[in-house]
Amino acid sequence: MYLTPEEEKSLSGENGEALQASTSLLVDVGEFFNAEKLISVASAHISGVSYLTGGDGLIDQLELFVNKGAKVSVPSTLNPCGMDRQNWESMYIDLAFATAQFRILQLFQDLDVSTTCSCTPYDYGHLLHKGQHVAWAESSAVAFANSFFGARTNKEDSLTVLSAAIVGKTPYYGFHLTEERKPNVEVIVDANLQEYTDYSILGEIVGKAFKKHSFTYGAIPVFRNITNPRPQEIKALGAALASFGTQLFHIEGVTPEQELIGESSLEDSISINDNMINETLDELKPQEESAITVIGCPNANLEEIKAVSDLVKGRSLKEGKEFWLFSSNALKAIAKSAGYLDILFDAGVKFIVDTCPEVMPYNKTKFKSVLTNSIKAQHYISAPSLNGLPTYVLPLRKCVEVMFQ
Repeated sequence: MYLTPEEEKSLSGENGEALQASTSLLVDVGEFFNAEKLISVASAHISGVSYLTGGDGLIDQLELFVNKGAKVSVPSTLNPCGMDRQNWESMYIDLAFATAQFRILQLFQDLDVSTTCSCTPYDYGHLLHKGQHVAWAESSAVAFANSFFGARTNKEDSLTVLSAAIVGKTPYYGFHLTEERKPNVEVIVDANLQEYTDYSILGEIVGKAFKKHSFTYGAIPVFRNITNPRPQEIKALGAALASFGTQLFHIEGVTPEQELIGESSLEDSISINDNMINETLDELKPQEESAITVIGCPNANLEEIKAVSDLVKGRSLKEGKEFWLFSSNALKAIAKSAGYLDILFDAGVKFIVDTCPEVMPYNKTKFKSVLTNSIKAQHYISAPSLNGLPTYVLPLRKCVEVMFQ
């Protein structure tokens, strides 16, 4: 693997312990994937932030970097932590968890990371463009960056992305290479996709269908017959696909890398119809009454916030029910100025920032199951390694009907 003279100095320790450790890790990864060199990245988005997923080991790891004098060298944002920093008590978070989470966030600040704590960095700050190389780690954000913008990133893990942020570079392999971005499977959509949950279900069906293949970098679908999808619908599709390892997809006539579609060699094809969408949704419908609904996985954009406020306006929660809407601090300020927050608060909605439905600890005394409109949330909330709660899926409008009077 070729290294510049400056990279050689970093690897040998001449530029300090932090750069030595980070460069060494990136070189190891690059050599494993036969990367020819390191390339500069415009930004980093760092995952592995919640105390629920990282525990004390995350604190130890971050302290190690801080003690070595590490600082990020490119604009770097942070994935959701495990709680709303201002309103953690209203989420039934205990003091021990909150104390550990605040310690983690302080350590990231010591590294000069912007503690934005959102899984949708493209909704604030990161304006990507086609062909731009970045190092991102959040799976749904990777899929959105690669697919919606045509930017270039692999799915980094929490350690390699921090190293990339410190060095400002990442190994040149995988989705950084044009030849690896061509679609390898085809999806013909003969279904009438109406809203967010339909796209989420579509991602579930496609992810399962192509999981049998052993592609080096996962299935890269090209979708046909999808017209004028909203950004949040593309986000929902990508988030569901990412749950099955897909980091990039193309939509004929929509996404920016249309030139790659004609150059591709497709190894499999599937057609999706309305019956398949409805059958999958029927499998995921509530099997019991849930006391909580969570919306915003990935974090809700302004259009989604408005949609919720329109649906709950003038209504009130049923007794014993809670409805949590997750978004970013940046969009909370805009939602407030637009008047959406007042409507949501009047209806009893909790507007949660800094975290997401999948990496926060649920109070299992209060909540025995969860309702959502997101396949990604359903996958991860129900995972035994996280909260292990039964999680059901309904479209947003039906979620509101269940929870409000």
